[in-house]
Amino acid sequence: MAETSSEVLPAPEKHKRKGGGFRFLFMLLVILALVGFVIYHFSVINSMKFFLVPEADKLVVKKGILFLSGNEPYVPADPDDKWIYSPIDLPDGFGAEQRVFSSLAELNHSFAAVLIAESKKLIFSSKEDEYRKGLGYLKRLGELEGLKPEQVKLIMALNADVDYIEAKRSYQGVEMTLEKALKKFKQAETYGTGRFADAPKWIAKVEKLLEIIRATKAGVITKPVAPKSQIQPLQELDPEQKTPAQPDDPQKAESLPEPAGVPAPQGI
Repeated sequence: MAETSSEVLPAPEKHKRKGGGFRFLFMLLVILALVGFVIYHFSVINSMKFFLVPEADKLVVKKGILFLSGNEPYVPADPDDKWIYSPIDLPDGFGAEQRVFSSLAELNHSFAAVLIAESKKLIFSSKEDEYRKGLGYLKRLGELEGLKPEQVKLIMALNADVDYIEAKRSYQGVEMTLEKALKKFKQAETYGTGRFADAPKWIAKVEKLLEIIRATKAGVITKPVAPKSQIQPLQELDPEQKTPAQPDDPQKAESLPEPAGVPAPQGI
């Protein structure tokens, strides 16, 4: 059998790259870490946001959660302050869209503006429940921190108006109390056993107070009369000289000052 001139050489093996799977896994982990960091970063940003959210007929203060989106009712660090940010009645014209704020200070500015506007309407209402609700809003405003100077001035002005309203109510309450007392005194005088004989005196006192109150309300101002003990009597005059009477003591007479413009007599 004839031998071939060339030997059959084995095919060269392909060079296998080592470490390819490890690099792929490493890159995958880096990408996942970056994605996780981005998600966490935006979640932290969302958790620092504050919201005013219309829900049905209420306006709710909320705070973002640690996620890309979403929020929950805001609870301050001090649980005793929770009432400050509790839901309020949805103001007219607020709209259906939520409002977003990047800090608590920004939220307080906007929330205070809403409470001030509502207080202006409520505290001047003739309805007692609305008036009381307005007082509650003013109390909240006094607890909000970091308000603008112009907002602080408005709150002070509204509180001063409330002072006027409360003072007037107290005045009217005094009149009503006196009227009830007068009625009871008269009943005691008419139907009582006679044990309290000074009932007529009390009736006269209360009637006098009511007379003064009603005269004041009607715009009738009476000048108080000074007691007789405080009225100074006029100094007696000498009917002939038309000047104050001279004292009988000559030493006192010498001590009297000379009339202005009249020279002292000479050669005496």
